[in-house]
Amino acid sequence: MKIDIISDVVCPWCYIGKRNLEAAMAQRPDIDYEVQWFPYQLHPEAPLEGYNYIETIEGKYGKARIQMMFAQITQAANAAGIRMNLEGIERGANTLKAHRLLHLAFQEGGANRQNALSEAIFQAYFCDNRDVGDTETLSTIAAQIGMAKEKVNTYLNSNDGTDDVQKLMTFSRQQGISSVPSFSLDGQFILSGGQQSEVFLAAINRLDSKDSEADKTR
Repeated sequence: MKIDIISDVVCPWCYIGKRNLEAAMAQRPDIDYEVQWFPYQLHPEAPLEGYNYIETIEGKYGKARIQMMFAQITQAANAAGIRMNLEGIERGANTLKAHRLLHLAFQEGGANRQNALSEAIFQAYFCDNRDVGDTETLSTIAAQIGMAKEKVNTYLNSNDGTDDVQKLMTFSRQQGISSVPSFSLDGQFILSGGQQSEVFLAAINRLDSKDSEADKTR
């Protein structure tokens, strides 16, 4: 089953949705999955050097609203098995480099390597509060999942992959994607947001049932 995920690495609901999707997939181990990640930038205007995270979002939404949002997200993350430290995030990131790195990971090692990298970047940002817009940080994260650090460093310090990533983001917006995460299951089911694992499992079961019925009629 091919599952495409349109996501941004600084979107907490993308991380929560990923974990809940994986929980659903684990309940159907008889299905062969391929999960591929596609780029989206929630804040493409963010400076490349990053920005003061708490100060910026509190200035935009207000401190009281941010506290309520953090509490809601943290509760959902805990339920998904993620220990987020949202208050500990110091640097917000421009995520273009991270998306270029995810693109490279897929080119080098396919969906499995890309998926491992997505988990590592989410973990680094939301749990360890590392700056995922920084080249050295991203290179170190990439090395942890088996990519060559110096090669990644050289790649991120160039413009390689930028046009490809920008084209993918433009295509997503042209398809009407205006928020993330967005999950496409075999191109037939589109689910948005950090859905519960039960929602993903129901969609997986329904698709599998359709495929089984189609096989019987052949």
